[in-house]
Amino acid sequence: MELHVTKRKGREIVVLLDNDMRIVKPVYDYLKYQDQRDRAINTLIAYGNDLKAFWEFLSDYGYAYDEVSPKMIGEYKEYLMSEDDNIIAINKEGARTAKTINRMLSTLHGFYQYKADMQEIDNPLLMHEVNRPFNAFKGILEHARSDNKTKQSIFKVKESNYKINLVSDDEMELFLSRLDKRRDILLYKMLYLTGARIQEVLDLEIESVPVPDMSQPVGCFQQIKSKGKTRDLYVPMSLIQELDDFIFEERNLIDTDHSYIFVSEQKRQLGKQLTYRAAYDKLKKAQEEIGVDFNFHDLRHTFCSNLVQSGMDVSVVRMIMGHEHLSTTQKYTHLSNPYIEDSLSRYWNQSTLIGGGSDGK
Repeated sequence: MELHVTKRKGREIVVLLDNDMRIVKPVYDYLKYQDQRDRAINTLIAYGNDLKAFWEFLSDYGYAYDEVSPKMIGEYKEYLMSEDDNIIAINKEGARTAKTINRMLSTLHGFYQYKADMQEIDNPLLMHEVNRPFNAFKGILEHARSDNKTKQSIFKVKESNYKINLVSDDEMELFLSRLDKRRDILLYKMLYLTGARIQEVLDLEIESVPVPDMSQPVGCFQQIKSKGKTRDLYVPMSLIQELDDFIFEERNLIDTDHSYIFVSEQKRQLGKQLTYRAAYDKLKKAQEEIGVDFNFHDLRHTFCSNLVQSGMDVSVVRMIMGHEHLSTTQKYTHLSNPYIEDSLSRYWNQSTLIGGGSDGK
């Protein structure tokens, strides 16, 4: 996806192009409408970038823009809360703030309201206020009235509660114990033990699996697909052995015209690549049973944080995580204060200027 500013009849216009360099017409129509309302060019560019992020989400996770649902918006919120190397240039902290996400969701709400006003789509989510049973929006809406109804827009995150959870080994073991399929256990072990992005794992193919060599502690999936680019993914050799056994004993029994490792085992979808939505549903179902709440990015965040906490150099962590910018990795360093303090303490204790030194003088 690319956003372009061009001139037409002496006036600057903003257009979004898809991966085939075709104009995304729903976005074009909306930006044209905003242009007719005399919005400044910088405002139009901001709207365009917000909708570009949404269209990339739609493309990645197989949604159509005119099939908006509470579940889809909830997943999009999680998508926005995850890190984005592309925003480093404008946000040195390397992550979108809740304020930024709410602005992007506001743009999206305005887009859908326009489409509803134009009678181009018909969906109850496009009302200014939503009035439905709270259970229909469980896990998405942030507020509910005492009568179990809500009028809170789903196009908003609660800023005071915007945080990422760190997942402990005990919590992960409990979560894995609630999964009944070998495929799902391996999928979530890959996420937790490697810090991979969910789509990176879903896109892994059989031929990319390294040959298990238990004399080595670590193996490497070379040049995996990652956000339109490629990177190396480092995996514990024991987990590679588990994947290899799974492929030989179960995956290869499913006949497909592709070689994705993780595929659907349901009769109607048998052999099709496992989707983000299917993995997300598994996640939420198991979490409801154990009362632990985390999302895909929390697993990646936990892995990266643990590496930094261990004292690993951030430049090495950056390579392991596949961060394009070092500043993305550096946002995790605030979690390693005890390590920093211990290192400084040991250094300063050697200084004669503050009572240290070899003879304590």
